Amino acid sequence: MFNPDADAIKKGPWIAFIMVAFFGAFGSSGIPGYWWVYLFVVVVALGFVLYLVYFCERYTFYVSTLFLSLVGTLAYLFSSFAYLSASGTWGAASFEAVTMGLVPIVSVVLVYYAIVLTKSAHFPFECAGLKVALREVAKSQSAYSVGIIAGVTTLTGSMFLKSVDALTSEVVIVLVGSLGCLALLINFRHTIRGLRTLRIQERSMPIPYTFMRIDEIREARHRWWLGRFFKWILSLRESHD
Repeated sequence: MFNPDADAIKKGPWIAFIMVAFFGAFGSSGIPGYWWVYLFVVVVALGFVLYLVYFCERYTFYVSTLFLSLVGTLAYLFSSFAYLSASGTWGAASFEAVTMGLVPIVSVVLVYYAIVLTKSAHFPFECAGLKVALREVAKSQSAYSVGIIAGVTTLTGSMFLKSVDALTSEVVIVLVGSLGCLALLINFRHTIRGLRTLRIQERSMPIPYTFMRIDEIREARHRWWLGRFFKWILSLRESHD
């Protein structure tokens, strides 16, 4: 995600889109107009995917969009699960159910902005002119920490699910899942702050930062059939103008 090559550019956004579309379908469908909102989100997400895969050359936008899509989708999933669980006890329109449903996603948003608005201990990116990549040390530490978080979350969840009743299991799922999202944000706090620094620097730059392997990515986009199709459409539009 943070040091994408051509293959990652092609697959990463589609994986994020599948997550959004799949987990969104398990949301609070009992809310009036939910499926219209869901359809709108899916269409907008599809537009973002096509832009990220075939056009985007701005490093900060690409990385921020994918990372926030990952964390946001997980937070939404656990918020929906919390709401559905609470609505079974207090009712779908109850204040308690709505409050419980908002707790996971509001917690994630608050922690994210707390990270963004504080100073970083170190800058995790390396820049070569306008090209940017995550430093190898930071990348390896992040991968290691994410593996630990995923392992602990899975182990803890399975232990509780085997030893408690259904209601307690639902509470544990929401709690462990929400803590996993928060741990993911905290683990990547330096990266999040580094992206903020890059965005601030871009404001005074005529050209934004791009990928370290941008030449490889451009070459691959010229080979992909859909990329060639979009290029043909744009050339037709420019010729008419």
